[in-house]
Amino acid sequence: MRPGPVTIALAALAFATRAGGAVKRGGDALPPVVFVSRNAPPGGDPAVIPGLGPRGRTLATGGRLLVRERGGAVRSLLQAGMLYDASDPCVSPDGRRVAFAATTAADSAWRIWLVGLEGGRARPVTGGTAEAPGRFDDFDPCWVNDSTLCFASTRYPQVAEYGGVPASNLFRLDLGSGSVVRLTSERNGAEEPAMDFRRGRIVFSRWWHNRWRAARDSAGPTTDPARAAPGDTVNLWHAMEITVAGGDERLACGSPPARLGAMAYQPALLADGSIAAVYAANLGLFPAPGGTGIQRFAPRLAAGRRLVGAITDPHARAGYGSPTGLAPSSACSPAALPDGRLLFAWDPGSRGDFGIYVMRADGSAIERVVNLPGTLELDPAPVVIQATRARAARPIAPPIPAPAAAGPPALPFTTLDQVLAHPRRFRYLSLGVFGPPGPAAEPGARIRFYAALARPESPGGDTIALVREAAVGPRGRVDQAGLPADVPMFEEVVDRSGHVLRAAHGDAHVAGLNIGPAGGVSRCAGCHVGHSTRLRER
Repeated sequence: MRPGPVTIALAALAFATRAGGAVKRGGDALPPVVFVSRNAPPGGDPAVIPGLGPRGRTLATGGRLLVRERGGAVRSLLQAGMLYDASDPCVSPDGRRVAFAATTAADSAWRIWLVGLEGGRARPVTGGTAEAPGRFDDFDPCWVNDSTLCFASTRYPQVAEYGGVPASNLFRLDLGSGSVVRLTSERNGAEEPAMDFRRGRIVFSRWWHNRWRAARDSAGPTTDPARAAPGDTVNLWHAMEITVAGGDERLACGSPPARLGAMAYQPALLADGSIAAVYAANLGLFPAPGGTGIQRFAPRLAAGRRLVGAITDPHARAGYGSPTGLAPSSACSPAALPDGRLLFAWDPGSRGDFGIYVMRADGSAIERVVNLPGTLELDPAPVVIQATRARAARPIAPPIPAPAAAGPPALPFTTLDQVLAHPRRFRYLSLGVFGPPGPAAEPGARIRFYAALARPESPGGDTIALVREAAVGPRGRVDQAGLPADVPMFEEVVDRSGHVLRAAHGDAHVAGLNIGPAGGVSRCAGCHVGHSTRLRER
């Protein structure tokens, strides 16, 4: 599969529930719901969804921050004319405040704002920084606890390898002191954080892609198609999870071998502990997502099951009357309700007109909640007091750690000398580079660790440098301490002549970029798309 739009058979479902009945108008039993009502993209392009994906996440179309009260009355949360556009509302655990992203003008940067649930005047809580000169955007806020936010930002200056857009990463904001700490060092993108209050971890979407491919020769990875070995590539968004300190990154949901079944953008934590998230026809979401839908991961580490939205099964039968060939419906912005249902945004008629709907966790009994004329209603956030429920059994989140004396670098690494001098280190432990635990290794096999060095001015935004080469142990085991943390890295396994080996899943070349946790251990098994699934050491 080449990077870029994925060719998948698509179909539309127009105003139908899973059981085939008409969509009802309802939602009277819902708690208050905060949402945004936004104008259509310029030109009315339905392929671009404001707030979704690298192209839409900071698209300013003009919009309002609203709340639907119990019973259906809708009111504004902001003073008229105060802000030009708003997106991504998230209600605080105590149910009193709303964090959201907003921009004051069509061409101004996005920042994180707060407003009380009663409405009125909002205040910004993020601003400029000397460490990130030039334009950057803050978006996708979520609450970690009543005094701490996690948000996505392009303030860590990198350019994504695909599409040339600014790379996003996650940051933690202490509202009391105003201090901001970077939590991730992802090479292409980390956004759409959601707090898992049951487990005290942050779930987010990561852009998994590596423009560097295994080569036919022994000269190392390449971006030249003429030198590249034939093989699979990966370009998708999937869900990862980290601690509130930014460590112990691991796959949150999905089945890695099934690309569509692993896609998870805008993850939402459901009442039963499962995860609902957005999939798309174009797994990388750039330049446009194509038809989108919502799938549920239950159990988490299994392929997602479609609930609503575009049909993307290329083997689906298309009989007389089938919608195959029509513009696909799109669904996004899932949000969990305490009773197990999901709020979501849906454009069932494929016209670029989203409204807010509610459905059961199996995708049935769809009801319309609110759909205002002429605008796109997106990003529903129910007003649910998380703290009361969670604190009865455990704290709402682990204590926020104090900043380390040697924190992550303020700017991306641009030279190998910077990487080698970096004081923060981690241990890499693979139980078997060809699978857990692997077969006997190729005699003389070695593993190479490459770092992606930032080159924002160059095509692809980076170059690579060989950090270390080490022998592969018996049965494919690799144990390497002292590797640099906070650095996007990937690995290749080569034979004694330097040619990349092949495993059952293809070339022994990691198709994305991982970042080692400072002071921790990165455990994995297998040089393939599933290597982000952490395993216990045996």
